[in-house]
Amino acid sequence: MSEFHALFVIGFIAVLAPLLARLPALIRTPVVVLELVLGILVGPSGAGWVTSGGAIEFLGEFGLIFLFFQAGFEFEFNQGKIGTAPLRVGAIAWLASLGLTSVFIGALYIVGLVRTPLLVGLVLPTTSFGILIPILRQSGDLASDFGRYVLGAAAIGELGPIILVSVALSREHDYLHQTLLSMVFLATAIEAIFFARSLRSERLSRMIARAMGDSSVLPVRISILILLGFISLANKFGMEMVLGAYTAGMMIAMLTKVEILQYRLTSIGSGFLIPLFFITTGVEFDLPALVTSPANLFRFILFCAGFLLIRVPPVLLYTRVLPERDLLPLALFSSTTLPLVVAMTYLGVRTGDMLPENASALVGAAVISVTVFPTLAILLRSKSEEARPHGVVGIAAHRVADLASALFSRFIVFISQKTQRKP
Repeated sequence: MSEFHALFVIGFIAVLAPLLARLPALIRTPVVVLELVLGILVGPSGAGWVTSGGAIEFLGEFGLIFLFFQAGFEFEFNQGKIGTAPLRVGAIAWLASLGLTSVFIGALYIVGLVRTPLLVGLVLPTTSFGILIPILRQSGDLASDFGRYVLGAAAIGELGPIILVSVALSREHDYLHQTLLSMVFLATAIEAIFFARSLRSERLSRMIARAMGDSSVLPVRISILILLGFISLANKFGMEMVLGAYTAGMMIAMLTKVEILQYRLTSIGSGFLIPLFFITTGVEFDLPALVTSPANLFRFILFCAGFLLIRVPPVLLYTRVLPERDLLPLALFSSTTLPLVVAMTYLGVRTGDMLPENASALVGAAVISVTVFPTLAILLRSKSEEARPHGVVGIAAHRVADLASALFSRFIVFISQKTQRKP
């Protein structure tokens, strides 16, 4: 198949996925899940209509870069709505999850299921900030205290892994030299962000807004130039280019709050490049290897449990700011992740730092996290019988939610008893 035909199929999937997401049966399914699944169906694991390579592979990589670029300016745009307290508690909880992850991955490394524990250990404590925003908006929790603490945890769960993975995947073998280069790049990035902040003014915003009406759309071109400049700089310093892309996104957001510019940049990313990345990732996904190998299936089950288990104990840090009934839903929302998992496993396999079977199992577990965990969280927070789902599937889902709530309550009682026994 020629690359233009492959692009046509990918473009068709990019249109079909959001249409399918509007169906009643799929209304709560994130579009990225459908893009991955449809990519699998048309790839070598399915019909074999599309293969990744050449221009398709390059565009997919640029879609990955644009994913982090867009995450950069979306994070800065929303952090003012979150507040300092949710971000502070979210940072402490994320560090606790990172510590639990090291224990969990260490056990897998000892039994031989993981060859490079560092990268897998950074993938598990990730959270999808972008996926949770529409879910919380749809459930009516976006502006609530619960929603702000969820977004605080998600913001740290996105930013922390991005920085650490970029350092972990650096290509230099002289670790001291690479650490110094990483520090120089991070210092340069921080200086650039604060410099952009100092330039922001109403006058500059008005100039950008006027220029957006020009046929050349110069602010968009300058934004892309800044993106290319930072990914080139990151590449020169031996860092992963995605960190440069994220820095460029935050710099653009600090420079101006002109919504039409962010809208145009989001249109470029979400309209073409980012869906192309997720679809091509689905094309490359080795589904037969995941479902036919008992070891890989065992990895998949372990990672599904791992995404949630490392998030449950740290939610006890929220007992002073949230009621007990919100703690397990917070853990479920914090465990919801996919875009970062896809991006980080893609980078890990490309650099040889992650086994392909672990990458497939992690992506499969992440798909489960975005399709199951938010639904259970919403069910746990439903306040009336009318809000509960009906039908066989709905009743089964709610019974699972009730069971999870009962187990979590027992966990809270157990921790309280252990704490009270201490002198």
